[in-house]
Amino acid sequence: MAYRVSQIEVPVENPFLHDALERRPLVEFLAGLIGRVGGPFVIALDSPWGSGKTTLVHMLESELKRQDYQCVYFNAWQVDYVTDPLVALVSSIDRVELSGAAAAATFKDHLKTIRRVTNLVAKRGAVAAAKALTVGALDIDEEIKKAASELAGGVVSDIVEAFHKEKALLGKFRTEMEAAVALLPSGGKKQTLVFFIDELDRCRPTFAIELLERIKHLFDVANIVFVLSIDKQQLEASTAAVYGQGINAREYLRRFIDLEYGIPSAKTKRFTESLFKRFGLDEIFARRSHPELRSDRSNFINFFTSLADAVPLSLRARERCITRLCVVMDQTPDDHYLEPILVALLIVLRSNHPDLFRGLCVGHAGAKEVMAYLGALPGGKKIVTDRAGLLIEAYLIATDEDDVRKAATATELKALANDEKAPDQSRNHPSELLEMLQHISRPLRDVPRLGFVARKVDLSAGLKD
Repeated sequence: MAYRVSQIEVPVENPFLHDALERRPLVEFLAGLIGRVGGPFVIALDSPWGSGKTTLVHMLESELKRQDYQCVYFNAWQVDYVTDPLVALVSSIDRVELSGAAAAATFKDHLKTIRRVTNLVAKRGAVAAAKALTVGALDIDEEIKKAASELAGGVVSDIVEAFHKEKALLGKFRTEMEAAVALLPSGGKKQTLVFFIDELDRCRPTFAIELLERIKHLFDVANIVFVLSIDKQQLEASTAAVYGQGINAREYLRRFIDLEYGIPSAKTKRFTESLFKRFGLDEIFARRSHPELRSDRSNFINFFTSLADAVPLSLRARERCITRLCVVMDQTPDDHYLEPILVALLIVLRSNHPDLFRGLCVGHAGAKEVMAYLGALPGGKKIVTDRAGLLIEAYLIATDEDDVRKAATATELKALANDEKAPDQSRNHPSELLEMLQHISRPLRDVPRLGFVARKVDLSAGLKD
């Protein structure tokens, strides 16, 4: 059993080998679109952090590689400590590999010039105030060298002249980049170079915005396509952090993006099942061979998925929840009751509403408070009105730490169920709840206290006020 799963493997020869979220149709559509747009073009894939964008991007990258596209994957968050994102972005092009010796050599020559211009651009921006850029050792066109030196050294007195010097330097970058990309077909690749920019929304706001600016002004050349993996809402917040709350962040970002796609919601039950496999939990549950324990796996998966959907929890948050389940399983012998419905509820509460989790553990909250919370969730109404809600409520009542409240609840339910003056609909819920309580508390079934189960989820559950 694992406690942390590694990044999902996405082999080039079979990109959809571990496609737990059934993203193949979307990936194949995007791959076809990239082949048609050619470039320059910028596509943004938008969904919240922790929703599986990185795996989707790696699937798309592998599918394109399988079709002989040259791809460059760039994790922006891993390098957002650098001053100029252009330096890190250009360094990622070193991973381009062409099959033909002549094409590869010529590509490397263009890349050398691109790197030199990049150094000039980055250094000029970093030390222009100190007027300390030295370019004499660089083997680059003399007019470009002179332009960079004059700009950094402050000897350009005419602002119009300075503009032309800057334009020449950046123009050299674009010319060399376009010439390098044009070599892809002779090197055994499709004509389009595809950049994947991942984790952009997690970067420092200034880094994220500067990277978008660099893409727009320096990489807007033929046959280059950028695929940005973003949480647009977070990126808009980064824009406001850089330019102030008065900016129309949504309109500002549109200048960088040609086409935007929202990633559809995942089929979450299948995702939960895939997590069981990746964490090695299937083998653990398979050992629970007693007839009354065989349904533990399916009960946990069904209830956890429904509760996580109702919150809703991100895919990454669900992954952390399954890590906590692994700890619970460590503490539960194979021949003991797991109480999967209660465990699923407590794990979700511990993740999303720790105060309510704590209230349950110390006796300040009970079934009523939990059901009210669930009913107020975006997708919680269905849970509290169907059989799943009845089971959750019954388990909370049966395992209540407060014996006085537990007895009072049972008395109230009996009174409501036996009230002949009340309409049938009003008596159905308490009657069904009483039946479930009897089933849970049947003879030879030692129902644990809630605190016993909660302590498996979090040691702090054992602390009393």
